[in-house]
Amino acid sequence: MNKVLSFDIETKNLSHEIGGWDNQHLFKVACVTTWDGEKGVVYVDEPVNDSFHKSGTEVKSLRELKFDLDDHFQKGGILLGHNINAFDLPVLRDSMDIYIVRKYLEDKTNRCIDTSAYMTKTHGQRIHLDNLVKCTLGDSKSMSGVDSVAKWRAGEFDEVVNYCMKDSQLTYDLWMYGRDNGVVKYYDEEKDEHIVAEVNW
Repeated sequence: MNKVLSFDIETKNLSHEIGGWDNQHLFKVACVTTWDGEKGVVYVDEPVNDSFHKSGTEVKSLRELKFDLDDHFQKGGILLGHNINAFDLPVLRDSMDIYIVRKYLEDKTNRCIDTSAYMTKTHGQRIHLDNLVKCTLGDSKSMSGVDSVAKWRAGEFDEVVNYCMKDSQLTYDLWMYGRDNGVVKYYDEEKDEHIVAEVNW
């Protein structure tokens, strides 16, 4: 199988501050993280703690992201994320003008795996990543997107980057669990029950 690269982005602003989701070109990207199951890369322009380097995580500038995404595409790589088709990729395309994102989105050979879109299509509802990882992996996200913006504005860059990287890792682990076991789990609030959902991604 071609290399799967899980990724996540965090922004410096919120949708209501830019007039809604139709104005994705107005989002300002704070950081992007990728995880391939073994190695992580952080793309960020603000200074971050040396602990990232010491842990083996590579730190690059945001402008380097487009070259790495292009290289991944040329090598037949697959992008993985939760809600990337509706948020992460369009934001990168529209706010950072990363042309290669268009190729990922338009490619007909499943070069993007969006776990959120998959669950919505196959199980009829949008299921948050935190719900899926809590029920499937016994893990959880470290904060919310709203918290992330607030912490970024407070200069807590390391915390936001850690949160972003954990989301990339959780999505990868969720995808692997579903791939290996054929199911993922979530809690259905409306039915007040835990669901075991078949997946084939």
